[in-house]
Amino acid sequence: MKDLPVSGIQLLSKEAASQVDLGPLTRLQGTWQSPASPNQGWNVIAVPGPAGDGFVLEIIPYQETLTFSPVVVAGNRGPFVGGNETVQSIVGLLYEQVITSVCDNAPCKQRGFPSGTQIHAETGLFLNLTNQGAGFGIARLSTIPHGNSLLALGNSSQTNNPGTGFIPDNSTLPHPNPNPGLDGYFDRYGPPFLFPNFDTGNPNAFLRTAISAQSFSSLTTLEFSTANATGGVLNIPFIKSNIDTTQVDATFWIEELTGGGLQLQYSQNINLVFPPTGSKVPVNWPHVTVNTLRPR
Repeated sequence: MKDLPVSGIQLLSKEAASQVDLGPLTRLQGTWQSPASPNQGWNVIAVPGPAGDGFVLEIIPYQETLTFSPVVVAGNRGPFVGGNETVQSIVGLLYEQVITSVCDNAPCKQRGFPSGTQIHAETGLFLNLTNQGAGFGIARLSTIPHGNSLLALGNSSQTNNPGTGFIPDNSTLPHPNPNPGLDGYFDRYGPPFLFPNFDTGNPNAFLRTAISAQSFSSLTTLEFSTANATGGVLNIPFIKSNIDTTQVDATFWIEELTGGGLQLQYSQNINLVFPPTGSKVPVNWPHVTVNTLRPR
């Protein structure tokens, strides 16, 4: 698009948006959903439990609707250098995420997450930093009703004929290890699993299983982290003093299937810090979500 705003923001019509180069974000446009069967979305999180229990490990299968629209363009003014003003042009996508439990077992019901319960809502922006991104080409801005907001910077890559081995392991185990008196905390992450088809300790294995019989002609990878450059997480006081959210890392894989069609997978780690029951040692508890979605 020729006439990007020097300052301010524009929400573009569908026709105008087709003229904007979204770069690696291009194929995100539209609405994505996880299939009703078999379930593809999983939430794993450890939270403080009742006295004598230490903590509760929550494993919640979920369905998701993730919508990217419309295209946003913005311009940032900078200083004059050599008589020329430094201007940054940004294009991106507004997004909305809604996640609903599909868990019917007793633990989910007891914890208040029976099937049909909305367990997460999020809005924000994915941005393509077309120039002067300080070494980062993409950004994610998010707001969550719990009282969190984040800025995660990152980069993208594209691969042709990527195979299916591009998804790494992802551990949900707390770190550093609690003191010896709390070794039993790890027991709940191992077998017997509450869901036999889901590896509680490595949720990314479920993503690999979902694509094991598929073939892809191309792959776009988006990697974000609040630990990059000026990124970070902000929390309301209650969260800060009880279960502090310190870092968010997420990878999105936009997969073009051989023969046509798109698929979106992601794996996200949210680092939570709180002293476990009976200990004054802070422990980092990964909150992991993974899903496989297809265009609606």
